[in-house]
Amino acid sequence: MQSTTEANKLDPRVIRTRRDLVASMFSLLKQKTFSQITVQQIAEGAIVNRGTFYAHFDDKFDLLEYMVKDSFQKMLDVRMASRETFSTENLRLLTLATCEFLARFSDKYGPCHGKDHPPIERQLQPYIYQLLLKWLKSAEMVDSAETIAMATSWAIFGTALQWSWGRKEVSAETLTDQIMSLITPGLAPIQPLI
Repeated sequence: MQSTTEANKLDPRVIRTRRDLVASMFSLLKQKTFSQITVQQIAEGAIVNRGTFYAHFDDKFDLLEYMVKDSFQKMLDVRMASRETFSTENLRLLTLATCEFLARFSDKYGPCHGKDHPPIERQLQPYIYQLLLKWLKSAEMVDSAETIAMATSWAIFGTALQWSWGRKEVSAETLTDQIMSLITPGLAPIQPLI
């Protein structure tokens, strides 16, 4: 038997309402800074009431987290056939996807920093960390998986975030190569995995 949460994920009305709320938030982000956007404005843009908004999300930060994770997940699905294993190729694809995702977000909504901009780091970096941790734990040969995943996720995310603010000097591919050249030697103890 499905739980209520699982049933809601499959319910076309839930899917449609979430899609409309996401579209409303994206539209508002093109017009205003994140700090200026209210739940009421998001709900009105999706043509639902505030109660419906709160039935799906706790607040605008929860909606942003959903948007970021869902968009990034879709980007990874297109790029990676199998994200179940820790490999140099998967690490490179994850890094490139992070660079390109942050660049697109920054191009559409302005730099992902400052008090008036969406706090994207609270959504994306933990997601990258969890994915790396899953890879490392599934390998069962790695000590300190949490530390390795934490350091690697911040190296990828932090560098890509700063680059996305004013990336005029190098392409996403070049930056990915530079990040990989920095983190790959640190992963030498688990070289058989990569």
